[in-house]
Amino acid sequence: ADGNKPEKYMGSTDKVDREIEKLKKRKKELEGQLRTEQDENKVRSLERELAQVERELSQKDNDGYRRQHMTMTKL
Repeated sequence: ADGNKPEKYMGSTDKVDREIEKLKKRKKELEGQLRTEQDENKVRSLERELAQVERELSQKDNDGYRRQHMTMTKL
């Protein structure tokens, strides 16, 4: 017992959670635009962007991603 206390850390997923919320919001915006868009070129463009956002969400919206990208703070 040399008197050294173990270092303590706290993890935060706030940054990751904000990123995921931003993606979810963008997905809803794109879905709304797709429902009202008439121009076929814009529809295809929106569909591509929506597919990309959905892929990103599927990669990031899980506990493993949150754990890997959490911010650690020394207490």
